[in-house]
Amino acid sequence: MLPDSYVSIDDSRWPLQVVKFVGSATLRQHEQVMEGMTARLRRRERHLSLIDLSQGGIPTAEQRQRYVLWIQENEALMREVLLGMALVINSPAMRLAVSTVMHLKPLPVPYFIASWELDAAAWSIAHLEDQGLRPHAERLRSQYGLTGRLDAGGTARSA
Repeated sequence: MLPDSYVSIDDSRWPLQVVKFVGSATLRQHEQVMEGMTARLRRRERHLSLIDLSQGGIPTAEQRQRYVLWIQENEALMREVLLGMALVINSPAMRLAVSTVMHLKPLPVPYFIASWELDAAAWSIAHLEDQGLRPHAERLRSQYGLTGRLDAGGTARSA
């Protein structure tokens, strides 16, 4: 049985890294996520992150500030290997919390905010394909059960 709050980092769909927050994560859990993301950046393998905050609690001011610092510390490495970030946010309060972080330190990579994981996955897949990683995009499209494709701007177009 899982605890009331947890964070999972799933690399099984690499180069799409899926991070899911459930409940109000502790400061230690937030630190573990940042440590994991830093380790993946240091591998210097191009990838995308899909961060699902749809079931997560609102981060505290301390946690938001720590994210700002993490982005500052890892900006160059993010630009080098992180192709983009898709965020799943379905509450106005979480959207405000994320907007606060992005206002203090904008993400140095393309990003997309969706209300549903499938929409975030579709954007991520289109972005992978636009970056020349078509075999990965096709595999992920199949895994997510998506047909056709969206371009990285979110516009539908045929496969």
